[in-house]
Amino acid sequence: MKRTPLYEEHKKLGAKIIPFAGWEMPLSYTGVLEEHRATRSAAGLFDVSHMGRIEVTGPDAAALLDRVATSPVKKLAVGAMQYALACNEQGGILDDIMIYRFDERRYFVCANASNAEKINRWMGRQAADFSGVDVTDRSAESAQVAVQGPRSRDLMRPLTAADLDRLKLRHCLETKVAGVPMRLSRSGYTGELGYELYLPVDGAREVWEALLREGARYGLKPCGLGCRDTLRLEMGYPLYGNDMDETTTPIEASLEFAVDFAKDDFIGRATMVRQKKDGVSRRLVGFELLQRGVPRHGHTILSDGREVGVVTSGNHSPSLNRGIGMGYVQAPLAVPAGEIRIDIRGNVVPARVVERPFYKKRGTSVL
Repeated sequence: MKRTPLYEEHKKLGAKIIPFAGWEMPLSYTGVLEEHRATRSAAGLFDVSHMGRIEVTGPDAAALLDRVATSPVKKLAVGAMQYALACNEQGGILDDIMIYRFDERRYFVCANASNAEKINRWMGRQAADFSGVDVTDRSAESAQVAVQGPRSRDLMRPLTAADLDRLKLRHCLETKVAGVPMRLSRSGYTGELGYELYLPVDGAREVWEALLREGARYGLKPCGLGCRDTLRLEMGYPLYGNDMDETTTPIEASLEFAVDFAKDDFIGRATMVRQKKDGVSRRLVGFELLQRGVPRHGHTILSDGREVGVVTSGNHSPSLNRGIGMGYVQAPLAVPAGEIRIDIRGNVVPARVVERPFYKKRGTSVL
Protein backbone atom coordinates (compact mmCIF):
# COMPACT_ATOMS: atom_id res chain seq x y z
CA MET A 1 0.00 0.00 0.00
CA LYS A 2 1.18 3.52 -0.79
CA ARG A 3 1.41 6.31 1.77
CA THR A 4 1.18 10.05 1.19
CA PRO A 5 3.95 12.40 2.41
CA LEU A 6 1.59 13.34 5.28
CA TYR A 7 0.94 9.81 6.56
CA GLU A 8 2.89 10.29 9.81
CA GLU A 9 1.01 13.55 10.46
CA HIS A 10 -2.28 11.68 10.22
CA LYS A 11 -1.04 9.07 12.69
CA LYS A 12 0.04 11.78 15.13
CA LEU A 13 -3.44 13.31 14.93
CA GLY A 14 -5.05 9.97 15.75
CA ALA A 15 -6.66 9.41 12.36
CA LYS A 16 -8.40 6.14 11.57
CA ILE A 17 -6.49 4.80 8.57
CA ILE A 18 -8.13 2.66 5.88
CA PRO A 19 -7.07 1.29 2.48
CA PHE A 20 -8.37 3.34 -0.46
CA ALA A 21 -7.41 2.94 -4.14
CA GLY A 22 -4.10 1.34 -3.13
CA TRP A 23 -3.31 3.99 -0.50
CA GLU A 24 -3.40 4.12 3.29
CA MET A 25 -5.64 7.14 3.87
CA PRO A 26 -7.34 8.81 6.86
CA LEU A 27 -11.05 7.97 7.06
CA SER A 28 -11.64 10.40 9.94
CA TYR A 29 -9.96 12.03 12.93
CA THR A 30 -12.72 13.10 15.34
CA GLY A 31 -15.69 11.66 13.47
CA VAL A 32 -17.29 12.03 10.04
CA LEU A 33 -20.23 14.10 11.28
CA GLU A 34 -18.06 16.58 13.19
CA GLU A 35 -15.66 16.98 10.26
CA HIS A 36 -18.53 17.40 7.80
CA ARG A 37 -20.12 20.15 9.88
CA ALA A 38 -16.79 21.91 10.40
CA THR A 39 -16.28 22.10 6.62
CA ARG A 40 -19.78 23.46 6.03
CA SER A 41 -19.60 26.04 8.84
CA ALA A 42 -15.87 26.87 9.19
CA ALA A 43 -13.08 25.00 7.43
CA GLY A 44 -11.74 21.53 6.77
CA LEU A 45 -8.21 20.44 5.82
CA PHE A 46 -7.85 17.41 3.54
CA ASP A 47 -4.82 15.43 2.41
CA VAL A 48 -5.57 14.50 -1.21
CA SER A 49 -2.02 13.61 -2.20
CA HIS A 50 -3.27 10.24 -3.47
CA MET A 51 -4.69 12.00 -6.54
CA GLY A 52 -2.80 11.89 -9.83
CA ARG A 53 -0.88 14.98 -11.04
CA ILE A 54 0.25 15.00 -14.66
CA GLU A 55 2.01 17.77 -16.60
CA VAL A 56 1.35 18.22 -20.31
CA THR A 57 3.76 20.65 -22.00
CA GLY A 58 4.85 21.77 -25.43
CA PRO A 59 3.42 23.56 -28.49
CA ASP A 60 0.95 20.69 -29.13
CA ALA A 61 -0.18 20.35 -25.50
CA ALA A 62 -3.58 21.93 -26.13
CA ALA A 63 -4.11 19.83 -29.26
CA LEU A 64 -3.42 16.62 -27.34
CA LEU A 65 -5.74 17.57 -24.49
CA ASP A 66 -8.47 18.58 -26.94
CA ARG A 67 -8.18 15.11 -28.40
CA VAL A 68 -8.47 13.22 -25.10
CA ALA A 69 -10.85 15.54 -23.21
CA THR A 70 -14.53 16.26 -23.84
CA SER A 71 -14.30 19.96 -22.98
CA PRO A 72 -12.74 22.70 -25.19
CA VAL A 73 -9.15 22.94 -23.98
CA LYS A 74 -7.99 25.34 -26.71
CA LYS A 75 -10.48 27.91 -25.43
CA LEU A 76 -9.16 27.66 -21.86
CA ALA A 77 -7.60 30.96 -20.78
CA VAL A 78 -4.22 31.12 -19.07
CA GLY A 79 -4.85 30.87 -15.34
CA ALA A 80 -8.13 29.01 -15.76
CA MET A 81 -9.18 25.42 -15.11
CA GLN A 82 -12.07 23.23 -16.17
CA TYR A 83 -13.79 19.93 -15.50
CA ALA A 84 -13.60 17.36 -18.30
CA LEU A 85 -14.02 13.69 -19.07
CA ALA A 86 -11.48 11.40 -20.69
CA CYS A 87 -13.23 8.66 -22.64
CA ASN A 88 -12.32 5.59 -24.67
CA GLU A 89 -13.21 5.07 -28.31
CA GLN A 90 -16.62 3.65 -27.35
CA GLY A 91 -17.45 6.72 -25.24
CA GLY A 92 -16.90 4.93 -21.91
CA ILE A 93 -15.53 7.21 -19.20
CA LEU A 94 -11.89 6.49 -18.35
CA ASP A 95 -11.87 9.21 -15.69
CA ASP A 96 -13.18 12.65 -14.83
CA ILE A 97 -10.32 15.12 -14.63
CA MET A 98 -9.51 18.75 -13.91
CA ILE A 99 -7.39 20.56 -16.52
CA TYR A 100 -5.34 23.63 -15.53
CA ARG A 101 -3.63 26.05 -17.92
CA PHE A 102 -0.60 27.88 -16.50
CA ASP A 103 0.79 29.43 -19.68
CA GLU A 104 0.66 29.09 -23.46
CA ARG A 105 2.35 25.70 -23.55
CA ARG A 106 1.98 24.34 -20.03
CA TYR A 107 -1.03 22.42 -18.74
CA PHE A 108 -1.67 20.36 -15.65
CA VAL A 109 -4.13 17.48 -15.21
CA CYS A 110 -5.49 16.21 -11.90
CA ALA A 111 -6.82 12.64 -12.11
CA ASN A 112 -8.52 10.36 -9.61
CA ALA A 113 -6.25 8.19 -7.46
CA SER A 114 -7.62 4.94 -8.86
CA ASN A 115 -7.04 6.13 -12.42
CA ALA A 116 -3.81 8.14 -12.20
CA GLU A 117 -1.55 5.56 -13.83
CA LYS A 118 -4.20 4.68 -16.43
CA ILE A 119 -4.69 8.30 -17.48
CA ASN A 120 -0.95 8.93 -17.61
CA ARG A 121 -0.51 5.90 -19.90
CA TRP A 122 -3.54 6.85 -21.99
CA MET A 123 -2.34 10.38 -22.62
CA GLY A 124 1.18 9.10 -23.27
CA ARG A 125 -0.11 6.76 -25.98
CA GLN A 126 -2.16 9.52 -27.59
CA ALA A 127 0.86 11.86 -27.47
CA ALA A 128 2.59 9.62 -30.03
CA ASP A 129 0.38 11.28 -32.67
CA PHE A 130 1.68 14.74 -31.75
CA SER A 131 5.22 15.92 -32.41
CA GLY A 132 5.43 18.74 -29.85
CA VAL A 133 4.10 17.50 -26.53
CA ASP A 134 5.46 15.85 -23.37
CA VAL A 135 3.36 14.01 -20.79
CA THR A 136 5.04 13.71 -17.37
CA ASP A 137 3.61 12.12 -14.23
CA ARG A 138 4.45 14.40 -11.28
CA SER A 139 2.42 12.47 -8.69
CA ALA A 140 5.32 10.90 -6.77
CA GLU A 141 7.28 14.14 -6.46
CA SER A 142 4.38 16.30 -5.29
CA ALA A 143 1.72 16.52 -2.61
CA GLN A 144 -1.79 17.92 -2.66
CA VAL A 145 -3.94 19.34 0.13
CA ALA A 146 -7.34 21.03 0.09
CA VAL A 147 -8.63 23.76 2.40
CA GLN A 148 -12.41 23.93 2.18
CA GLY A 149 -15.12 25.92 3.94
CA PRO A 150 -16.48 29.45 4.39
CA ARG A 151 -13.49 30.50 6.56
CA SER A 152 -10.86 29.06 4.21
CA ARG A 153 -9.97 32.42 2.66
CA ASP A 154 -9.59 34.08 6.06
CA LEU A 155 -7.15 31.48 7.35
CA MET A 156 -5.19 31.39 4.09
CA ARG A 157 -4.63 35.16 3.83
CA PRO A 158 -1.80 35.43 6.40
CA LEU A 159 0.04 32.54 4.74
CA THR A 160 0.32 33.82 1.18
CA ALA A 161 0.98 37.01 -0.75
CA ALA A 162 -1.49 35.91 -3.43
CA ASP A 163 -4.55 38.15 -3.74
CA LEU A 164 -7.16 35.58 -2.79
CA ASP A 165 -9.97 38.12 -3.12
CA ARG A 166 -9.22 38.37 -6.85
CA LEU A 167 -8.73 34.66 -7.47
CA LYS A 168 -11.93 33.57 -9.19
CA LEU A 169 -13.66 30.20 -8.98
CA ARG A 170 -12.04 27.66 -11.34
CA HIS A 171 -8.88 29.73 -11.64
CA CYS A 172 -5.31 28.99 -10.59
CA LEU A 173 -1.95 30.65 -10.08
CA GLU A 174 1.61 29.99 -8.97
CA THR A 175 2.55 31.44 -5.61
CA LYS A 176 3.91 30.56 -2.16
CA VAL A 177 1.98 29.43 0.91
CA ALA A 178 3.85 29.34 4.21
CA GLY A 179 6.98 30.11 2.17
CA VAL A 180 6.62 27.00 -0.03
CA PRO A 181 6.33 27.48 -3.83
CA MET A 182 3.23 25.82 -5.26
CA ARG A 183 0.30 25.89 -7.61
CA LEU A 184 -2.86 27.14 -5.97
CA SER A 185 -6.38 26.85 -7.36
CA ARG A 186 -9.76 28.00 -6.14
CA SER A 187 -11.55 24.69 -6.44
CA GLY A 188 -12.54 21.62 -4.47
CA TYR A 189 -14.89 18.69 -4.08
CA THR A 190 -17.14 19.96 -1.29
CA GLY A 191 -19.19 22.77 -2.84
CA GLU A 192 -17.76 25.29 -0.38
CA LEU A 193 -15.38 28.18 -0.89
CA GLY A 194 -12.00 26.52 -0.96
CA TYR A 195 -8.54 26.03 -2.36
CA GLU A 196 -6.39 23.16 -3.58
CA LEU A 197 -2.64 23.35 -3.07
CA TYR A 198 -0.18 21.46 -5.30
CA LEU A 199 3.25 21.52 -3.72
CA PRO A 200 6.61 19.72 -3.49
CA VAL A 201 6.81 16.68 -1.24
CA ASP A 202 9.53 18.27 0.93
CA GLY A 203 7.22 21.20 1.77
CA ALA A 204 4.09 19.18 2.56
CA ARG A 205 4.59 18.83 6.32
CA GLU A 206 5.52 22.50 6.76
CA VAL A 207 2.42 23.70 4.90
CA TRP A 208 0.11 21.19 6.64
CA GLU A 209 1.28 22.33 10.08
CA ALA A 210 1.02 26.02 9.13
CA LEU A 211 -2.56 25.54 7.95
CA LEU A 212 -3.48 23.71 11.15
CA ARG A 213 -1.94 26.46 13.31
CA GLU A 214 -3.53 29.34 11.43
CA GLY A 215 -6.82 27.53 11.04
CA ALA A 216 -7.24 26.72 14.72
CA ARG A 217 -8.72 30.13 15.52
CA TYR A 218 -11.21 29.76 12.67
CA GLY A 219 -12.50 26.33 13.66
CA LEU A 220 -10.58 24.36 11.03
CA LYS A 221 -10.43 20.60 11.50
CA PRO A 222 -8.40 17.95 9.70
CA CYS A 223 -10.83 15.87 7.65
CA GLY A 224 -10.75 12.39 6.18
CA LEU A 225 -12.31 10.50 3.31
CA GLY A 226 -15.53 9.87 5.25
CA CYS A 227 -16.76 13.45 5.24
CA ARG A 228 -15.21 14.10 1.84
CA ASP A 229 -17.71 11.56 0.55
CA THR A 230 -20.75 12.98 2.36
CA LEU A 231 -19.82 16.53 1.31
CA ARG A 232 -19.46 15.63 -2.38
CA LEU A 233 -22.66 13.58 -2.28
CA GLU A 234 -24.66 16.53 -0.95
CA MET A 235 -23.46 18.49 -3.98
CA GLY A 236 -24.38 15.65 -6.34
CA TYR A 237 -20.79 15.32 -7.55
CA PRO A 238 -20.18 11.92 -9.14
CA LEU A 239 -17.51 9.55 -7.84
CA TYR A 240 -15.52 7.52 -10.34
CA GLY A 241 -15.96 3.79 -9.80
CA ASN A 242 -19.37 4.32 -8.22
CA ASP A 243 -21.34 6.71 -10.42
CA MET A 244 -19.39 6.27 -13.65
CA ASP A 245 -16.80 4.00 -15.21
CA GLU A 246 -15.77 2.66 -18.60
CA THR A 247 -19.21 1.06 -19.05
CA THR A 248 -21.00 4.43 -18.80
CA THR A 249 -20.92 7.37 -21.19
CA PRO A 250 -21.18 11.08 -20.30
CA ILE A 251 -24.75 11.09 -21.70
CA GLU A 252 -25.84 8.21 -19.47
CA ALA A 253 -24.04 9.80 -16.50
CA SER A 254 -25.90 13.12 -17.02
CA LEU A 255 -22.62 14.93 -17.65
CA GLU A 256 -23.44 16.56 -20.99
CA PHE A 257 -22.44 19.94 -19.56
CA ALA A 258 -18.81 18.75 -19.73
CA VAL A 259 -19.04 17.76 -23.40
CA ASP A 260 -18.48 20.30 -26.18
CA PHE A 261 -20.03 18.80 -29.31
CA ALA A 262 -19.01 21.86 -31.36
CA LYS A 263 -15.26 21.38 -31.05
CA ASP A 264 -12.99 19.25 -33.25
CA ASP A 265 -13.19 15.49 -33.00
CA PHE A 266 -12.34 13.98 -29.63
CA ILE A 267 -12.12 10.36 -28.52
CA GLY A 268 -15.58 8.87 -28.01
CA ARG A 269 -17.41 11.73 -29.74
CA ALA A 270 -19.24 9.56 -32.31
CA THR A 271 -20.94 7.50 -29.60
CA MET A 272 -21.97 10.60 -27.66
CA VAL A 273 -23.39 12.29 -30.76
CA ARG A 274 -25.44 9.19 -31.54
CA GLN A 275 -26.72 8.90 -27.97
CA LYS A 276 -27.61 12.58 -27.83
CA LYS A 277 -29.66 12.15 -31.00
CA ASP A 278 -31.25 8.75 -30.32
CA GLY A 279 -31.39 8.81 -26.55
CA VAL A 280 -30.13 6.31 -23.99
CA SER A 281 -31.83 3.52 -22.05
CA ARG A 282 -30.66 4.69 -18.62
CA ARG A 283 -29.69 7.91 -16.90
CA LEU A 284 -27.98 8.85 -13.65
CA VAL A 285 -30.37 10.73 -11.32
CA GLY A 286 -30.38 12.13 -7.82
CA PHE A 287 -33.01 11.09 -5.33
CA GLU A 288 -34.06 11.78 -1.76
CA LEU A 289 -35.84 9.38 0.57
CA LEU A 290 -39.32 10.31 1.75
CA GLN A 291 -38.97 8.22 4.91
CA ARG A 292 -36.13 7.37 7.28
CA GLY A 293 -33.41 5.21 5.83
CA VAL A 294 -29.89 5.20 4.46
CA PRO A 295 -29.46 4.21 0.80
CA ARG A 296 -26.17 2.54 -0.12
CA HIS A 297 -24.22 1.62 -3.22
CA GLY A 298 -25.75 -1.50 -4.80
CA HIS A 299 -29.28 -1.13 -3.43
CA THR A 300 -32.02 -1.88 -5.95
CA ILE A 301 -34.25 0.89 -7.33
CA LEU A 302 -37.88 -0.09 -7.96
CA SER A 303 -40.91 1.36 -9.74
CA ASP A 304 -44.36 -0.28 -9.73
CA GLY A 305 -42.78 -3.30 -8.09
CA ARG A 306 -40.23 -3.75 -10.90
CA GLU A 307 -36.47 -3.40 -10.72
CA VAL A 308 -35.61 -0.30 -12.76
CA GLY A 309 -32.10 0.58 -11.62
CA VAL A 310 -29.42 0.54 -8.95
CA VAL A 311 -28.06 2.97 -6.38
CA THR A 312 -24.49 4.01 -7.16
CA SER A 313 -23.91 6.43 -4.24
CA GLY A 314 -25.98 6.95 -1.13
CA ASN A 315 -25.78 8.07 2.48
CA HIS A 316 -27.45 10.09 5.21
CA SER A 317 -27.00 13.81 4.52
CA PRO A 318 -25.79 15.57 7.69
CA SER A 319 -26.81 18.97 6.29
CA LEU A 320 -30.29 17.95 5.16
CA ASN A 321 -30.94 15.24 7.78
CA ARG A 322 -32.34 12.79 5.24
CA GLY A 323 -31.21 9.94 3.05
CA ILE A 324 -29.98 10.99 -0.39
CA GLY A 325 -28.34 9.22 -3.26
CA MET A 326 -27.67 8.81 -6.94
CA GLY A 327 -28.34 5.91 -9.23
CA TYR A 328 -29.07 4.76 -12.74
CA VAL A 329 -32.73 4.33 -13.68
CA GLN A 330 -34.56 3.58 -16.90
CA ALA A 331 -34.57 6.77 -18.97
CA PRO A 332 -38.35 7.43 -18.81
CA LEU A 333 -38.06 7.62 -15.00
CA ALA A 334 -35.26 10.20 -15.04
CA VAL A 335 -37.55 13.18 -14.49
CA PRO A 336 -37.64 15.53 -11.47
CA ALA A 337 -40.35 14.66 -8.91
CA GLY A 338 -40.67 11.15 -10.32
CA GLU A 339 -41.60 8.55 -7.71
CA ILE A 340 -39.31 5.57 -7.16
CA ARG A 341 -38.55 3.19 -4.31
CA ILE A 342 -35.27 2.00 -2.82
CA ASP A 343 -34.91 -1.54 -1.50
CA ILE A 344 -32.78 -1.11 1.63
CA ARG A 345 -31.99 -4.66 2.75
CA GLY A 346 -35.58 -5.79 2.20
CA ASN A 347 -37.21 -2.59 3.47
CA VAL A 348 -38.72 -0.78 0.47
CA VAL A 349 -38.57 2.99 1.08
CA PRO A 350 -40.34 5.60 -1.10
CA ALA A 351 -38.11 8.20 -2.76
CA ARG A 352 -38.38 11.09 -5.18
CA VAL A 353 -36.13 12.00 -8.12
CA VAL A 354 -34.68 15.47 -7.53
CA GLU A 355 -32.34 17.86 -9.29
CA ARG A 356 -28.80 18.20 -8.02
CA PRO A 357 -27.17 19.60 -5.97
CA PHE A 358 -29.13 18.31 -3.01
CA TYR A 359 -27.53 20.95 -0.77
CA LYS A 360 -27.74 24.41 -2.29
CA LYS A 361 -25.35 27.19 -1.40
CA ARG A 362 -25.04 30.05 -3.87
CA GLY A 363 -21.83 30.51 -5.85
CA THR A 364 -20.01 27.43 -4.59
CA SER A 365 -20.24 24.72 -7.23
CA VAL A 366 -16.97 23.86 -8.98
CA LEU A 367 -18.41 21.50 -11.59
